[in-house]
Amino acid sequence: MPLAPQAAPAHARRTYVPEENRAGTALCLSGGGFRAALFHLGAVRRLYELGILEDVRTIVAVSGGSMFAAFLADRRNEWFGQALDAHAWEAKIAEPFRRITSRDLNSIPLLIGWLPWNWFNNKGVEAFARACERRGLTRQTTLTLPARPRFLFEATNLVNGASWIFARNDDRPPQTIALAVAISSCYPGFFRPYTKYRPERIALADGGIDDNRAVEPVWRTHERILVSDGGDVLRPQWGNSILWSLVRAARVLWNQSQVVHKRWLISNFVAGQMTGTYWDIEGSAMHYLPQPGRLQYDGYTPELARDVISTIRTDYDAFSNAEAAVLENHGYLMANAGAQAHLAIPRPTPLRVPHPAWMNEADVRCALRNSARKRYFRRRT
Repeated sequence: MPLAPQAAPAHARRTYVPEENRAGTALCLSGGGFRAALFHLGAVRRLYELGILEDVRTIVAVSGGSMFAAFLADRRNEWFGQALDAHAWEAKIAEPFRRITSRDLNSIPLLIGWLPWNWFNNKGVEAFARACERRGLTRQTTLTLPARPRFLFEATNLVNGASWIFARNDDRPPQTIALAVAISSCYPGFFRPYTKYRPERIALADGGIDDNRAVEPVWRTHERILVSDGGDVLRPQWGNSILWSLVRAARVLWNQSQVVHKRWLISNFVAGQMTGTYWDIEGSAMHYLPQPGRLQYDGYTPELARDVISTIRTDYDAFSNAEAAVLENHGYLMANAGAQAHLAIPRPTPLRVPHPAWMNEADVRCALRNSARKRYFRRRT
């Protein structure tokens, strides 16, 4: 039986207990570079077909998820309130976004940020933002973001360890969403934190440091939470240098926090404290309990998802056509399974897998055999 909010102390209710009058649906798009962004592209495609996306009140995103969220916000009038068929969605949303991911995005900004005379300024992050704008990712500012759905772009303030949210705001000077995306994606060790000293001292970095599933801004206020998780997982690795042990220890600590967060999220769904659904890149549609009369949901096998798809690099280098197609398929099928198993579907529609030619698992294994390797300065188109 769910615990009554009044059972917790007043200070705890303000932080750790959902509000009593929660309302609306929130869609949370995790971090994970272009890998996560393409996974979310497929997931959102299926949510749109099922009629779920039009009911989403808030879309919150971090890091790689913020890439696709910014693109979706920029083209909001193309899909919101529209009745796009599969061909129109492909032409207006999917194909243009895959084109963005087919070229290296952050190698030059990384170099700019590491120039000795830029070590103590924001030039690297600002170059990343300009690259996002040139690529056609977004032209929005915090003054022009749509009011519905509301878009939140999450970063981490390293000064106090809390989330920092970029959202529609009419009371402050406008901030470009391209810069918000770049800040949300600037992973420590690669990009210097984005710093300002007035009116308060801040040092903003990758939103995934604090909240890689983008759940924190909405779980207390929204009635239903949909979580698309394309983030990284810790895999066995060996090294014998001091530097390796330090970096590895930090990654183990971060991974443990992610495991605890995932355990908290799913246990709250199971206990009825929260409603919604969760799908992740390492999972398989076969893990979901199907509706009566079905043996399982359609999707890639657990072995392929675990051993191949979830090992694809989490970066902003150029992604091949095969990598993009498989990730979009996987997100599409995972969102379908999560929605069918745990949500009321307003508009049931048959599956239209975005890239049916890439459903053969032998072909996928062959095409993605080197996809864990980063490819700096690689431009495909």
